[in-house]
Amino acid sequence: MDFVSALRRFLEGFRLPGEAQKIDRLMEKFASRYCDCNPHGTIFASADAAYVLAYSIIMLTTDLHSTQVKRKMTKEDYIRMNRGINDSKDLPK
Repeated sequence: MDFVSALRRFLEGFRLPGEAQKIDRLMEKFASRYCDCNPHGTIFASADAAYVLAYSIIMLTTDLHSTQVKRKMTKEDYIRMNRGINDSKDLPK
């Protein structure tokens, strides 16, 4: 299963808590499990890279849907934010 589909499936079972520390722990466990279940053919050099991407997807979704965010993130902003997260290399676009 691709990463985004797996993250969606993981998140559809519950509502994310509002506390950043809890979200952090959930994304860390998700990334670890994703990498354990997909050891070959994954784009990630480590579970840490998967964790950073998972957390950044949550941030992007919050940015997109929150009325409190005045300046929305652009595609270029998002790509720039995720540069070098894969053991100092970029993830494929």
